Amino acid sequence: MTRGDQQPLWPAYVATFTFMLGQWASGVAVPLQVGLLGGSLADAGLLASVRFGLQAFFQLPFGAVADAWGTRRVLMIAIVGNALVNLIPLIALALGSVVPLFAWAVLSGITASLFLPAISAYVAISAPDATRGSAFGWLTLFTHTGVASGPALGGLVWDLGGPVPTYLASSAFGLAAIIGAVFVAPSVRTTVRLSRLPGMVAEIARQRPIVGAWLAALAIGLPWGAVAGLFPLFGTGIGLAAGTVGLLLAAQSLANGASRVPLGRLIDRRRISPVAAAVGAGGYAVVIGVLGFQTGVPGILLVLVAGVVMLAFTLMLVQVTISSVARPELRATGLGGYGTALSAGLGVGPFVAGGVADVGGFGWGFGVIGGIGVIVALVAAAVLSGGTRREATTAGAIQR
Repeated sequence: MTRGDQQPLWPAYVATFTFMLGQWASGVAVPLQVGLLGGSLADAGLLASVRFGLQAFFQLPFGAVADAWGTRRVLMIAIVGNALVNLIPLIALALGSVVPLFAWAVLSGITASLFLPAISAYVAISAPDATRGSAFGWLTLFTHTGVASGPALGGLVWDLGGPVPTYLASSAFGLAAIIGAVFVAPSVRTTVRLSRLPGMVAEIARQRPIVGAWLAALAIGLPWGAVAGLFPLFGTGIGLAAGTVGLLLAAQSLANGASRVPLGRLIDRRRISPVAAAVGAGGYAVVIGVLGFQTGVPGILLVLVAGVVMLAFTLMLVQVTISSVARPELRATGLGGYGTALSAGLGVGPFVAGGVADVGGFGWGFGVIGGIGVIVALVAAAVLSGGTRREATTAGAIQR
């Protein structure tokens, strides 16, 4: 696909919603299964760390793969793999052991690493420059509608039927993403040259706004990962039902998605300094730092919704900044680096917070990881200070 080709965006939105629906239906069930099998908070945190940590490791090189192969081929592999991966926890159930859940975490991280940079790059290259913020807004609206619906449906199915129906449903949800992927335009296959990867990464890493955006994403990922990995156990630990926990996560994700479209339009219309991404990341870390001290649904809901608006603004600005600065040929690589930074935080966050919570409780767990997020956000602000977004230019056609 060349830069001049205008490809439809709706297939990306459909594929993203259903892929995330399946991923997060199983994502809310796995921590509950850890508790069912007698595992610890540290086990639950480590599983989330492995899952998101592998996304951190693979998204940057898999972004280069998407640049070479095109989104359709990569998406098909990721979607089918995701549907199969969501069945692995059934093995853990049959064996009565948490060990197979680590295979789920590894393979879930790998399939997400294939999917995320490919779908983001497809939107970045398909959307006109003047409306790219809105396009990413719609993409993340569908992303977080899936992230919201997954825990809600997963928690409901768990309450009604237990783990087996939950994992079967999550696999079916994830496989439905094929409906969107088949309408993504095919591309000419090129060779993935690993020898080119260091040069591609070096070009991206020389651009200060991109590095600062990666750091802002890391600052978001640390507390967000703690919430994603530990909130089901925190909620049930204070007496909430699994369905209520799922609905709280759904409310957070719906607020996240619903805020993205107006935020995208705001970013399209006003030249907001990239340093604002660091400010939003620091604010989110502060809000999540008090989550563990909440004891009821109203306080938890207020913290999750208020924080997620700052998260949404930050990640919108990060995506638009990278898409504007990186050459189109390297957008998947740059956005893969964003995914790597975000997922690194998502991986480290639950591991650190889970270990601290095991010793001092959830108040300390979320508080410590929130403090670390603030520190990283300050570093991001220093890197981004004085940075501006600029539109990248390119000559010739881009193979997608």
